[in-house]
This record gives sequence, C-alpha cells and structure tokens, in this order.
Amino acid sequence: MRPILFVVPALASLLATGAVAQDLAVRDCRADSASILPMVPAGHDAITAHATDDLLGPSIFQRHSTTRDGVDFTIETRRFDDYDAQLPAYLGCETPYMRVTHAQMTLLAEQTEAQDKTRMVPVFFYGWSNGADALVARDFDALSDLSGRAVATTPARLDFALQLALDAETMPDIRLVDTPAESFAQDAGLPFAIMSTPRAEVLTAGGVGTGAEGSVAGAQQLVTTTSANRVIGDLLVVRSDYLEQNSDKVRATVRALLKAEELFREDAKKQVVDFQRAAEMVLGDAALEDEMQTLWRGVETVGLNGQVDWSTASAPRSFRSVVNSGQTAMVKAGLIPSAVALTDPPLDYATLGDNIWDKRRVKASGFDQDAATAAIKAMSNDDIAESTIAAVTILFEPNQAQFPIEDYRTAFEEALDKSQIYAGAILSIEAHSSYLGYLKGVLKQDWPPTRQKRELASLRNTSTARALAVRDALVETAATLGYDIDNSQITINGRGIEDPLGGFCNDLPCPPKTEEEWQNSRRVVFRVIGMESEAEVFTPLNEW
Repeated sequence: MRPILFVVPALASLLATGAVAQDLAVRDCRADSASILPMVPAGHDAITAHATDDLLGPSIFQRHSTTRDGVDFTIETRRFDDYDAQLPAYLGCETPYMRVTHAQMTLLAEQTEAQDKTRMVPVFFYGWSNGADALVARDFDALSDLSGRAVATTPARLDFALQLALDAETMPDIRLVDTPAESFAQDAGLPFAIMSTPRAEVLTAGGVGTGAEGSVAGAQQLVTTTSANRVIGDLLVVRSDYLEQNSDKVRATVRALLKAEELFREDAKKQVVDFQRAAEMVLGDAALEDEMQTLWRGVETVGLNGQVDWSTASAPRSFRSVVNSGQTAMVKAGLIPSAVALTDPPLDYATLGDNIWDKRRVKASGFDQDAATAAIKAMSNDDIAESTIAAVTILFEPNQAQFPIEDYRTAFEEALDKSQIYAGAILSIEAHSSYLGYLKGVLKQDWPPTRQKRELASLRNTSTARALAVRDALVETAATLGYDIDNSQITINGRGIEDPLGGFCNDLPCPPKTEEEWQNSRRVVFRVIGMESEAEVFTPLNEW
C-alpha cells in the first residue's frame, strides 16, 4: 500500500476509494494565478490575519505588496480547517502556497514531488511552537518510559514525536492518527500521545487526571514545547511552477510577511491587535477570540535574523538540519522507506529585509540561573531522572582538570545541539566523582564520621570545579562552532558521590563490580532538565 496513508490521515479513506480523485487533480499554475496565502488554526496565522486589517487605513499587505519593479499586486488569504485540507487546493493551484511543518513536507513529498511543477519550495519560516503542544503519558512519570512504547500524534506535530524518539533509548512506535487526544482517552492501551496543550490540560486535569470531568485517570504532561521550543516549526512553501513564473511576486510576498511579523509584534505589545477579527479569519468564529490569543501565546517568531539562520544549511536548527534529523528518525520509525529529497530555501532574506526597522536579534536571559541551580540541587536522584529530557555523558581520567575541545568535540557538539533543540529547558552540567577511594576509607580504614564528612565535601568541591571546567570548554566550543547559546540556560551541579552508578548499599555507594564500572563512575553528564513547573526559573520569550 502506498505511504499516502501516512501523509494525510483525514483523507485516507477517500483516497482509497478514489472519491476525491478529481479534487486532487494537478493543474498548472500560471503567471496570472492569484497570490493566495493559506491560514490554518495555528498561532502564527494571527500575523497573516492582522496583515489584512484595513479598518484604519490600508492594510499591511496593501502597503507592502509591491514588486521590485514597482508593480502592486493583491495578497489574498484563504482559511482551512486544518493543515491536511490544503493539499487538494495546492495541487489544483487554487492556492499556490501551503502551510506545513518540516516533517509534513517529507510526508507530503510523494504527492507534491512526483511532478516538478508541484514541487514544494520553502520560502518563509513563521517560527516555532513554544508551549502550544504537549506530550501526555498515562501511568508513566519519566520521558525515558517512552522508549519502545507507542505514541500517537498528528502529522502537524510529528516533529515533536521524532525528536523525542531520537532521544529515546529504543525507537518508540509512532502512530499517526487524526485525533491523538481522543485516541488516548478511548484506548487504555495507548500510553503516550502528543496534542495541543489546552487539550492536554483537560485530559490531565491540570496535574494528574482522575477520570472525572473529562480527564483520563493517571494522565499527566511530561514535556511541552515550552521546553522543546526549537522542534515544531511552521513554514510556508510555494509551488515550483508558480515561483518560476512569479518570482518577483513571491519575493514581495515574503517581504510583506517579514514586515507583517515585525508590525504584529509591535501592535501586540501595544495591545491593539484585533484578536476577535483574527479568530474569525483563522478559526472561522469571532467568538473564539480567547482561543486565538491562546494559540498566539503558544508560538514564537524568529525575526529577520531567524529567517537567515533557518535558510543557512550549516546553522543549528536550520531547515536542512531539522529536515535531515527528522527524516533520520522517520526511517528508523518505519514512516518512510528512505530519505526524501527536498528543496532548500532559495531566497536571500537579508536583502528582503531592507524595510525592517530593527534587524537585531533580541537577546535576553530566559532563566534565573541561581533559582534554576537551587531547584536542581533540591531535587532527589529520582526527581532529576524523571525531569530529564535528554542527556549526553563524557568520561574523564583520575585527577583530570582540563577538557580539551579536540578530545571532547563530538560530545560537546551533541550537548550544544540539545541546548538549541530544548532551548526552553535547563542544561545542567552534572559532574560525578569516583567513589572507590571513599569506600576504602570507610570500609577498610575505618574513617571517623568527621573524616567522612570532610571527604564528601572535598569530592563535591572537586566535582564542582570539574563541572566549571567543562562549562568553560563547552562555551568555548560554542564560540568556535558558531552556536548562539544563552549562558543563563547552563547550570553547574557538582554531585560528588551523591548519585553512584551502581546505586547504594547500606547507605554507601555499592562497590563497583568491574573496572569498567569504576571508570564510568568518573563522568560528567550534560542533562537537559525541564523546568516548566518552576515559574521563578523560566521566563518564556514568545516575542522574538
């Protein structure tokens, strides 16, 4: 059976019977084809709706939809009930553009890349989900429990599932369904599902579900895109034939969207955005104003510099980076048989942003570093394990104090990648000491309690110094490789022998059974820890 069943589940039964074959017919785009931007029920589409507001004068689109030759044209919009519903209109060139995520591009490729004229060309990056989406678990407390188990998601949220799958020890069983929340509620055998955060709040009763008032017994949110806030990206693609015949219009449309994004942020700060009108245009009902504002609060935009980074293949979390990592996970999960060739963003965004007032990237600390450090130190070993989203471990030699980049570059790059992917989570540098010498002192040399206390403090201090050395090496690596990191995201945690690899035996670290276990006890762990519930620790930046 063709993989189209994975592409658009909502259309699967119709496609199987051929009932919509005529609707999915491919038609050529012409030079005079209308410039119509699709809108789907997503927070970023509030920007498109706002750009059409002409109540107080010409709209943003009317003021900025002009080609390089000075030709004015009209940017129209069209609302779709969901992402999947766009495909027939796209193939028929009713709308030459389509709103997709990175993973959706891969899933749609069988339909769109079969002919060159319908090939998807990514031209604009709206930004990231930042709190709009959540992973819900039933009767499980840690992300590590996802390993090897089933998780339901939609194509629009597939990127989230793929990233979590890459960080899992064993590839989960990723199931693409129309309504993950309903599947989760109705199927007691489904342990995980990815859904909108508002829906997750209902199923978990804002904490742990009891089974009452629409909640699911034992359901709780494990992580949201507040922590994984560089995972689900919304973008705009255009048909290849439309771009070829209307390159100036496409460039001007992207230029207008860049301006619309900037002006929306300014108007949102001034509280002059008409969210009621946006709700009518995006959601189909002006009464859903609160829902529209919730959608907007769950995303973040990237600004002009973010567009440049997204289109630069070598940049972290670029279009190419996200697509490649996503396709790697999709092949492992059996969603596609092999990697799919997709076109990279072709536009020079720096030249398109000549009318953007503020070309700087806004930089601000997203974390209270002291509060984050204190919160992590107050956690038990079990709490830390349950809050861990991803981890990278390096080993060191006895008495080692320096961590040369050339020796640890691969691990440092992996840790930096995690810090970019989970930019809304803490990156804790956690150093552990060997406990063999301490055990010998206590068990063989009968150290008195005062000596034991002194040695434990010394081990913690040594671990802290080692964690600081690793942090300095990591920051140096980031500068060398061009990673833009938030230093407030990084915390230091010198553990000493508080979390031995072999656990505890009679309140002491269990003696290592092998030389390998002894060597592995000398370790530094880059641990990504979700801190969403700690309001005093994290301040999400949804503006840019």
